[in-house]
Amino acid sequence: MDIDIIEISKALSNETRLNILKWLKDPEGNFPPQGGCLSEPVDLKGGVCVSSIQAKANLSPSTVSNYLDTLQRAGLLPSERHGK
Repeated sequence: MDIDIIEISKALSNETRLNILKWLKDPEGNFPPQGGCLSEPVDLKGGVCVSSIQAKANLSPSTVSNYLDTLQRAGLLPSERHGK
């Protein structure tokens, strides 16, 4: 994986994206228990549902999705898909 300092800088230049990263460093302290919205029990391995991030950030689903995509492209955030 090549580190692209420009992409990382862009990703961190937005206060909300930076907050999302801070929140995800301590998911248990910043979000309610996860996985309740899934139809089957899944071990999220400390992960957080997008809907929880959306609620905490008070932003639209599309904005949060865009922010998470930006963080992922910069290599700052892994992701896994569970459910729909």
